[in-house]
Amino acid sequence: MFRPNILLIQTDQQTAETLSLYGNPVLQTPALERLAEKGVVFELAFCNYPACSPSRSSMFTGRYASTIGVHANHMLINPNETTLPQVLKENGYQTAIIGKNHAFMNNAAQSYYPGSVPEKASLLRQVFDHVRLADHGHMVDGHRNDPECITAHEWAQRNCWNSPLGHGANPARPEHCGTYLLGQAMVDYLEKGRDPEKPFFTWLSFPDPHTPYQVPEPYASMIDPADVPLPPKDNLDGKPERQKVMHVMDAMDRADDELLRKVRAIHYGMIRFIDDTLATIFAKMESLGLMEHTMIIFTSDHGDSMGAHGLIQKHNGFYDSFTHVPFIVYTPGYKGPKRTGHMVELVDVMPTLLDMAGVPVPYGCQGRSLAPFLRSEQEYVPREYVVMESGEEGEPPKLSDITGRPEHPLDERYFVWCAYRDAWLGKGKSIRTRDWKLNVYANGEGELYDLKNDPHELTNRFGDPAYDAIVRELERKLLLWSMAKEDRLPMNTTVKLNYEDKRKENANT
Repeated sequence: MFRPNILLIQTDQQTAETLSLYGNPVLQTPALERLAEKGVVFELAFCNYPACSPSRSSMFTGRYASTIGVHANHMLINPNETTLPQVLKENGYQTAIIGKNHAFMNNAAQSYYPGSVPEKASLLRQVFDHVRLADHGHMVDGHRNDPECITAHEWAQRNCWNSPLGHGANPARPEHCGTYLLGQAMVDYLEKGRDPEKPFFTWLSFPDPHTPYQVPEPYASMIDPADVPLPPKDNLDGKPERQKVMHVMDAMDRADDELLRKVRAIHYGMIRFIDDTLATIFAKMESLGLMEHTMIIFTSDHGDSMGAHGLIQKHNGFYDSFTHVPFIVYTPGYKGPKRTGHMVELVDVMPTLLDMAGVPVPYGCQGRSLAPFLRSEQEYVPREYVVMESGEEGEPPKLSDITGRPEHPLDERYFVWCAYRDAWLGKGKSIRTRDWKLNVYANGEGELYDLKNDPHELTNRFGDPAYDAIVRELERKLLLWSMAKEDRLPMNTTVKLNYEDKRKENANT
């Protein structure tokens, strides 16, 4: 059986609407557009948690964050979980990570999970054969002692990291910046690092366009801020109070349109830098004859509100600006539609890639394989809805709890609110169909959005008697989803035969 190479490309904190493929009017990404011409754009793909580690952890286990117990960014994959690279490695793949991790434990910190096997604590190096890590900014393995890389990194940290809307043009040369260096690391791996006798699975994980919002020229000036559109204004009336706390704690109540356009322009420049780097990688794959043997997925771990709803970065909420991610799939011989409205969750990545590789999907995996669709098979049944989760147990902070806040969006005394654990207190779940989105929270708050007539999610219909029937129907679907996703692990080996099995057994004796 043909086993394709697999290249999973993931950016950090990039909403789907940043790409022209999803309607962005000012940012062109030629490499991704060419990839999409040969593959398929999933128009409705969503992360399962709007923060880095929970999203990545659920993606790599094929299991929801609530199932695996990764409730916030300060938690990683339990070493007792079965992961995508582990399964592929056990089935003959050479596995590699090039870029940002923030999912797999990379030290002897088994104290995170006292019940885990100590030798499995350094999970990253257990499941990946080739490891080349990178941090936010410009620190990449193999270049951490390069004076120009250090200077670029320190400039980014000093000028663009400590305030909610810190941004700027990094004076470094592009070839000494993280995105470029990761591209070169990928090219080096393709040329010299991979075992040509094995198929490879590579997670190419860019730390950008996450904060710090900065990029070298020519990318910093590539997009004129005057051309950058802004999302509709949202006064947050009728919304959960936690969103008003987010708005204030990132000083977005004091950010003007000119500043937002400048930050968005830098964010777009970071994305174009990634796209140009991908063009180099794809060209190298073409020259090595790998494109016709490699499946490629491009996605992100979650979005960035970028001013939508008066918010910046990611937060404990479910707006599409936080959860709607790009999802482009190229697979050799694909002959299906170039675009599809089929709904996708990142938890579907693991079963899809295993299915395409001809590897059995582990028991307990909760995602749904897209392989039947990619193979144009008749039995593929698309999702009716997607479900997202967020938050830790506890009461979310209220406006009255705020004792200190940034005075303006460039105030460096207070780090961005989403970096604090307090910002993620308050559990919630969201169910989204094509036409409706219902968000329910453990403290009784809720949101209902009529996406067909209110695509920007400005008017909360939760609590309006005219929409009670919609709320009840979505709550019912969410209840059924919750029952269906109750964890089956560990497998109970004491299970007895059911009636049908016993009947067949008797018929054969």
